Amino acid sequence: MAKRWSDEDIRDLKKLALQYSAQTIAEKMDRTVAGVVFKAQQLGVSLKPRSRLTGSTASDLHRGASDV
Repeated sequence: MAKRWSDEDIRDLKKLALQYSAQTIAEKMDRTVAGVVFKAQQLGVSLKPRSRLTGSTASDLHRGASDV
């Protein structure tokens, strides 16, 4: 059975959504990503997109992998 959202959980979700992705919030709150996304949508809370490797970080990793 799904965990109910308490007032404290909702406050935490709103605060965490300012800085973290749904994946990270789910891990921090011990909930599923789908549950976090669904509740955020119900509340009209925007979530940050998942972080992705871009720019020099991605090319540095690629270059490092070819050196092995």
